[in-house]
Amino acid sequence: MYSKNPLSRRNFLILAGAAGAGLAQGCSKSASKPESVRPVEYAGAAIELLERQHGVTRRALAVMSKIKDGINAQTDIQPETVRGAVEIVGSFMIDCHQLMEEKFVFPVFAASPNTSELIAVLRQQHAAAFRLIEILKPLSANFSPKDRENQRKTANMLHLLARMSQAHASWEDTALFPLLHSVVPATSYDRLSSDLQGAETEFLGQNGFDETLQTIARYENSLGIGNLASFTPQPEDLS
Repeated sequence: MYSKNPLSRRNFLILAGAAGAGLAQGCSKSASKPESVRPVEYAGAAIELLERQHGVTRRALAVMSKIKDGINAQTDIQPETVRGAVEIVGSFMIDCHQLMEEKFVFPVFAASPNTSELIAVLRQQHAAAFRLIEILKPLSANFSPKDRENQRKTANMLHLLARMSQAHASWEDTALFPLLHSVVPATSYDRLSSDLQGAETEFLGQNGFDETLQTIARYENSLGIGNLASFTPQPEDLS
């Protein structure tokens, strides 16, 4: 499902870095030269792609939270579900989505002092998420229902990652992404939208996004949260 070819991975990094630098340069020039009004058909394209990735991330994080709750309640959690959840969050959220933000999105705010503090925190949280996944990889690889110490550490790391990443995505959706239209001129925004889509396809593959959703859905179903209605409070919960 994900790109495992080192050459392909390197090409992705080069592509992302070059495009991010180009967009940042274009934004700095736009301060003295107003651009034409953005065409309606492009409005929201880049933002919608990023928020769609956040939707996938949140569903994966919900799987992690359900695993954490199951561990704490000492219910049976299949080791392959734990390993799979960690793998997909590491591959999609860390290696794909966060990398795209670092290379394409954050650089365009370099000249905006109003977002410098927010960007700094977001970068710190990217680093923290990477570290948490690196801790979770061996824990999930050795996950056993009989090893309570491993379970305790796994549940704690899952909690820290899900708690931070849910807030991280929410702040980006409300305090950062909406500003893209004001800091990126029309022609550069169109290019940003195209480059984000191209980078996503480069890393995930032509059908990789849909395959990612299907994989997450399998974990959701195995944990009993594969139906949106399962999140609705029952009448007895509201009494």
